[in-house]
Amino acid sequence: MLYMECLGCRIANGIEPDLNIVYENEFITCVLDIAPFNEGHTLILPKKHYCDVEEMEGNFNDLTHYHMHLIPRYEGDGFIWGEPLHPHGAEKRLSQTKKKILKTLSEEKRRGR
Repeated sequence: MLYMECLGCRIANGIEPDLNIVYENEFITCVLDIAPFNEGHTLILPKKHYCDVEEMEGNFNDLTHYHMHLIPRYEGDGFIWGEPLHPHGAEKRLSQTKKKILKTLSEEKRRGR
């Protein structure tokens, strides 16, 4: 079920404007975070609305939140939740980061990986 008042639902279903979607299938949408901790910080959101992990079925019931963060790590970056690890304007390069990720995914798919 889609809840229009839920930002997660609107993002996962492509209703929010200017999304930088890097992967999508029938179950999830992966979108670049607009306030990334690191270049390539991605949110993974189920398309169905879930308030609690117990509501999730089958393969998705091991998630602890309605979304997950995929945060690329770089040598020496440490980890502090809540502040960018490399505050070099990654939020201003979302479009370029999206293009790099899509290109890499396409190349990996062609190689059969």
